[in-house]
Amino acid sequence: MLLGLALAAPPASGAARPLTVDDLLKVSHVGRAIARPGTDTFVWEQSPPYDTVGDYGAGDSATWWDCDYAIWMVGPRSPVPKPLFKPRAHTFYVLGNFSGDGRFLTLLAARGGRVRVAVYDFRRRRLREYPLAPRIPPAVPGPDWAWLDNRHVAIAAYPGQEGPWQFTFRRAIGDRLAQSWARSWRGKVPSVDQYDSSAKDTGRPLPGRLVVLDPTTGRVRQLASGQFSGLHPSPDGRWLAAARQSSLPQSTLENPRVDWTYARSTLTVFSLAGSPRAREIAPDMDMLPDSVVWNPSSKLFAFFAWHGGAGLRSGAFSIGDPSNAMVKVVPHQGLSLASQRARAGPQWPERAAWLGDSLIVFARSTPDQAGTLAFEDIERDGIVDPRAALASIPPHWFLVSPDSTPRDLTPGMRKVSPVPVLADGTQFVIGGDGATWKLDASGSPVRFSPAASLPQASSLLQTFPGTEVLAIANSGMTLTRVGAGKGARLALMRPGADPKMLGEINPFLDQITETRWTDFHYANAQGAARAELSGCLLLPADYHADRQYPLIVEVYPDRPGGCAAPDVRNRFAMAARPTAYSEHLLAAHGFVVFRPDTGGGLARTADGPQAGLAAVVDRGVDAVLAAGYADPARVGLMGFSQGGFAALWLATQSQRYRAVVSLNGWSDLANNFFEMNWAQELVPTEMTSDGGSERYLTPAGSYFNMSGTPWDSPERYIANSPLWLSDKVSAPVLLVHSDMDQFDDASYKLFFTSLYIQKKDARLLIYRGEGHAPSSPANIRHLWQNIFSWFDVNFKPKL
Repeated sequence: MLLGLALAAPPASGAARPLTVDDLLKVSHVGRAIARPGTDTFVWEQSPPYDTVGDYGAGDSATWWDCDYAIWMVGPRSPVPKPLFKPRAHTFYVLGNFSGDGRFLTLLAARGGRVRVAVYDFRRRRLREYPLAPRIPPAVPGPDWAWLDNRHVAIAAYPGQEGPWQFTFRRAIGDRLAQSWARSWRGKVPSVDQYDSSAKDTGRPLPGRLVVLDPTTGRVRQLASGQFSGLHPSPDGRWLAAARQSSLPQSTLENPRVDWTYARSTLTVFSLAGSPRAREIAPDMDMLPDSVVWNPSSKLFAFFAWHGGAGLRSGAFSIGDPSNAMVKVVPHQGLSLASQRARAGPQWPERAAWLGDSLIVFARSTPDQAGTLAFEDIERDGIVDPRAALASIPPHWFLVSPDSTPRDLTPGMRKVSPVPVLADGTQFVIGGDGATWKLDASGSPVRFSPAASLPQASSLLQTFPGTEVLAIANSGMTLTRVGAGKGARLALMRPGADPKMLGEINPFLDQITETRWTDFHYANAQGAARAELSGCLLLPADYHADRQYPLIVEVYPDRPGGCAAPDVRNRFAMAARPTAYSEHLLAAHGFVVFRPDTGGGLARTADGPQAGLAAVVDRGVDAVLAAGYADPARVGLMGFSQGGFAALWLATQSQRYRAVVSLNGWSDLANNFFEMNWAQELVPTEMTSDGGSERYLTPAGSYFNMSGTPWDSPERYIANSPLWLSDKVSAPVLLVHSDMDQFDDASYKLFFTSLYIQKKDARLLIYRGEGHAPSSPANIRHLWQNIFSWFDVNFKPKL
């Protein structure tokens, strides 16, 4: 796991070789980083080479998704990067936050399917674990914990030692099932799970406890029983706002659950001065736990709420006073609040902010209309699905108050960032139209140039695409990852000084010939709203224009191009991070890989959400073949996750593919609509038992909106499901799934059985103990052996 202290010299060109699966399994990567308050010391998450992890059971989806870190540090007293502490055997860590004075650092420590709160004491240079498992709410990236002051941290914990399920899920499933089977075989104790449904159900409190930990003494004090979320202390430490959680009433066909909420949340404010006291705020309203934002004066706070049972889209921001529990709604008449979904988050409004004593929100102007919250589709590279009602109106920051009409603080701008650069209550700085702006409550935006600017960063970005500032200290020094993938390094950068390189992250990649995505532009259908499409092309490292290569079409619904842009290199570069699924392995094997542009709802027709996908993909494939990149007689198809569904759909729509590989998707819309996935089955207090219905009923934010249920239009569900069209499949199909994927593997079993009955060439691989793609190195090697051989065998000329 050591970072090299000297940069590895690039090898001679003759020494380079293609990427292998074993290479991918040696990749280390850097996660989140933070600066210790008041110092130029940085700590960060550093994974070891993936094949040295030793325990691949962490995480609900895959071990490498933020589940394999050690904690490293560098600073003035330790200028050479080193581990902050010696990790316990088979334990990984996730960064939390520093106390205000920088003495304590919270972490998650996980091993053997258990997660505990850990605190590192910089004064005593000691790590201590506590038997507390903090909640990580669905759709929220971090645990529910918050520092109240320099010595006390509030934690919303599970009632026992279970959870959080995002880290312990697969381990917990294995243990639970083994214990249940053992009880059954002994015949003395029932081994049964019970699930209930009631049309008259009401919300019930969810289990948990809200505690305060003092790491100086190790004392744990309980503030309240019950499950809480969204812990937000006031800046002066006098108050703690938290959302008490209770179960949601069952959804109905008339009002399906499509707003990404998984519990009822009622606002509670704890007074922390003297003996803690709790007071419910607006108990008749539901609120969004993550929406609380305190005014720096600590006298007021804002939050997003709606009348109980009315639904999130009917909500508005409100301002509360903790001293008297008074609440005043801030209407947003004439505004449509922008959704976090546009930047791939949940269908929640962007967070409001304080500017002085005024509230500002991110929204689109809709004059003379009632205030709304837009349901949006994901925006990528400026492309928005036209199904989003307000796609043509750019969102801006607006000043809102209970007593006046909203005022646009970013007038005339076309591209405004929903995430501020700086928001401390007195200053609010955002990015807009390629510049940085300081917003003023009473005047026009002013260009902002921070004193701690880093002009050398732009030079590095041009030289090393994918460069990213990981953390910044108060002095202006930054910890920066320079480049991504091959040649990526860590560096300390101080304004006005040359970067200090700390070492290369994966120096062994210097021996590998890099493959890089390029953008491939081609014409759209005549008369289409977008005249030109932009797919992504990946060529073998030794590509020669006078040869014809086999082509793999890697498909995914509603995905635009843009793989070659410098700012996305950290996503698309070869070996940028550990993964089981990498198209670069296909290129290293000698295939040309093409990702067609399917973004912006191109495949949606009146017949179904992806009914036109074959025509959309064919336009790109035809263009690649016409340009001479590949052999028309050797075209294969591949897709993962939602792309797994897309690959099966195309296999039923086109005869051009010689072989198909579909991974970790599904084959039947109705089956997916009703399925109870692992999370819903085994953590029902966290995930409601609505099956996959949200995917098909939400008006935006999904690629599969069916405008109704399977009861409304069963023929429409059948007509848009690969399973019911499997008699049209002509190519051999390799199906790959996992038994602990949140997409149930039953759908692939049905598809395989269908092909088997029809005596069509097919193979089904189901990896045991795995989530959304395999984590075990042995399984990853086995997967790619089968993918390569499947294409190689089926690309051979038929005798």
